[in-house]
Amino acid sequence: MTSAESFCSTSFDYVIIGGGTAGLALAARLSEDPNIVVGVLEAGEHIHEMPEVSVPGMMGQALGNPKVDWAFSTVEQPAVLNRKIFSPRGKGVGGTSALNFLVYQRASEEDYNAVEALGNPKWNWNDTFLKYLMQVETYVPPTDPEIANDPHIGYTTDYHGTNGAVKASFSAWFNDHHAKFMDALLNMGVPINRDTGNGRNIGASVGPISVDPATMTRSHAATAYYTPNADRTNLILLTGAHVTKILLETPPGEPVVATGVEFSKDSQKFTVRPKLEIILSAGTFQTPQILELSGIGRTDVLTQHGIKTILDLPVGENLQDHLTLPFIHEISKDSATFDSLRDPAVLEQQLTLYKTEKKGLLAGSITAYGYLPSEKLFDSKDFLDLQKQILQDTTLTATPSLNKQSAILKKWLPDPNHAQIELLQFPFFLSFGPLPERQEGKVYHSIMIIGLHPLSRGSVHIKSADPFSSPEIDPRYFSNPADLEYMVSGVKFVRKLMRTEPYASAGCKMYDPPEKSAETNEDLSDDEIRDWCRTRVISIFHPIGTAAMMPKDDGGVVDSSLKVYGTKNLRVVDASIIPMEMSTHPQAAVYAIAEKASDIIKAARA
Repeated sequence: MTSAESFCSTSFDYVIIGGGTAGLALAARLSEDPNIVVGVLEAGEHIHEMPEVSVPGMMGQALGNPKVDWAFSTVEQPAVLNRKIFSPRGKGVGGTSALNFLVYQRASEEDYNAVEALGNPKWNWNDTFLKYLMQVETYVPPTDPEIANDPHIGYTTDYHGTNGAVKASFSAWFNDHHAKFMDALLNMGVPINRDTGNGRNIGASVGPISVDPATMTRSHAATAYYTPNADRTNLILLTGAHVTKILLETPPGEPVVATGVEFSKDSQKFTVRPKLEIILSAGTFQTPQILELSGIGRTDVLTQHGIKTILDLPVGENLQDHLTLPFIHEISKDSATFDSLRDPAVLEQQLTLYKTEKKGLLAGSITAYGYLPSEKLFDSKDFLDLQKQILQDTTLTATPSLNKQSAILKKWLPDPNHAQIELLQFPFFLSFGPLPERQEGKVYHSIMIIGLHPLSRGSVHIKSADPFSSPEIDPRYFSNPADLEYMVSGVKFVRKLMRTEPYASAGCKMYDPPEKSAETNEDLSDDEIRDWCRTRVISIFHPIGTAAMMPKDDGGVVDSSLKVYGTKNLRVVDASIIPMEMSTHPQAAVYAIAEKASDIIKAARA
């Protein structure tokens, strides 16, 4: 432990703002050089010993807890009935990697190549992402014979790391209907993909999770990168430190210099001044907030709140997120699900099993995934109509950034090798958002339908000059109607899945949405499904893009070395730099970005 006074008196080379997924990975790599001193400021506290964080089967239970979650909400979203959508972000050592649902998946090769296509040389699958994705992980294939012999699991050694900080393994518990779900997808023409880490994620698959099988606990940024290196004298972490602004100097005719970081701890104000660089790793919502509080952002936004503009950049724009719909259905009553843990007797029995054998429900997680291209979601006429609608949408060419992004997205729409919808089989009644009541005596699963490539773009900006006020988050969900149509297609696909063997024999009964229309007693119409989507849609918590790595003329905030345009020594290293959503969960990519950033920063110092 260190005090704020001691922290500020330390002669740091680098100060990293944010001890989360990217920040701790970057700090660990930079501090490998014993001659370099790295400081990390984290607003939260150490949280790795909380069972809701560490125990796999308790994933998601920490969401909304103010000790570990910033628990943001969006502003009212007109296209989803003016609802404010819950938008959690990790608060604590480990950040969102300590809070998420453990999914450790990769996108398609084309997703990573798109980062380069948007103006970032060498930021592609072959030159960057595969290398660093492998560097991050220790990939541990299952050893339990029953799981290892699952026909849906495979392992390609050429694509996985064996000596990385983050453990990527497989759930130690598979729900009773896992195989039926997978085989129903196969019977609907979705191929089995035994290893989605090879740059092609299309198909039905069993996905790895960020769990250390040796301890059967969550492997996150704190346990993977910080704890093993916490005794380094040149790596100093200060918790409970809320950053309020970055101090900037403007030498005439030269780039802006970041000279220090102001922060508050225990209601006292402090300043730390590193010798070399300041790196923002505060995440997609708070990185733009700190930049704007410091005078970097859109002039109209800053002026509105009495902040002098030092650099006029489109900070906070280009916000994208993955939306999801929980398709809740009953299954056979003898099925074990995570909801079983609500019974105190079951919980006690499972705790004993988990502690003694590292098995059971509490050692479990999500196991079954489906990544679906457009051809599995639409008939040819509906797809042609949707393509025509998208091609005629002038909002998608309104700015250079949107023009380039939409050109890529339009190319992916008909691509049979590029996923547009993801399905996740959750073995419990998902309790986020406006849902109907769980009925006692019934057993539920939730199939999450996730839209992977939204066309809607939003923003996040300060709503006052108060650094302790939450930012104003406006993703503009469904502002592009094509996003809604893709979700409707996903719902219709899952309704067919419910009626497809062998999943239909799992006792499947649609609950929300219902099987029949209350008005007509017929199958739901497309308009009724659209209405249901607007009512039920929530975020799956993958915001990106608000300090986008793109050319400045295209709306970028950082260049391909992650440096903020117009500055000498201020970088951003977190999910906010990802310019466009990928067809996956972002955790692994954020780690890879941090690993690459460490090499960029080391090379700049050499």
